[in-house]
Amino acid sequence: IVKKPIIEAAEELTSCSQCILSVHPHGVLSLDHLLTVIAYDPELERVLPQGRRSALSAGVLFKIPILREVLLWTGCVDAGGRTVDSCLKAGLSLSVVPGGEREQLLAQRGNTETLVLKNRKGFVKYALRHGIPLVPVYCFGENQLYWQSSMFFKVRSWIQRTLGVAVVLPYGGCGGLPGVPVSVPIQLVVGRPLKLPKIDQPSGVEIAEYHAKYMESLEALFKRHRGVAGYPDSELVFI
Repeated sequence: IVKKPIIEAAEELTSCSQCILSVHPHGVLSLDHLLTVIAYDPELERVLPQGRRSALSAGVLFKIPILREVLLWTGCVDAGGRTVDSCLKAGLSLSVVPGGEREQLLAQRGNTETLVLKNRKGFVKYALRHGIPLVPVYCFGENQLYWQSSMFFKVRSWIQRTLGVAVVLPYGGCGGLPGVPVSVPIQLVVGRPLKLPKIDQPSGVEIAEYHAKYMESLEALFKRHRGVAGYPDSELVFI
């Protein structure tokens, strides 16, 4: 059940000529990133027009025939550094899921929402280089769509770390059938933009400083909206 998105600062976002949308969590499906790519809501499209934005996707996906063409058609681009710089220099906004395949592998139903974020700082570095704001986006319900089996987890973890591919084993609705999601409310929340200074060559200390500020902003966003989203007992954990 996908609800209408909550947009905290619509007019402030409208005035942003460029930004990086940082979407959490990855979940098994990354439904949240898909929702931002297809601009499923008119108000979301008004404040963050999809035509002025590209979505960063794992490079391995572009090696798969047909899927590559679908990704390019929907405005997705390889998440490599050169591509990121080129898009930002061209004036495009970007959307990214920092947790990536590791977070996808760890996605699990329950009251604890785990984000792989402590050492994911690349998106902050590029925002600083180009002096554009970071916009935190959280999708409540993304992680609640599935349980994941722990079967062969060590092997699947090795595959993810070595090849950059998350082999997921989800099960959920209809008595726990594989691949069938649990019916839960999906609430996308778009936070206020976090403004960053322009620093051509940000140091590790500067990146860490603004990364910490971003994490604080994201956690505050989570706590403000977990109740109305239907998940009052949920807790956020960064790893």
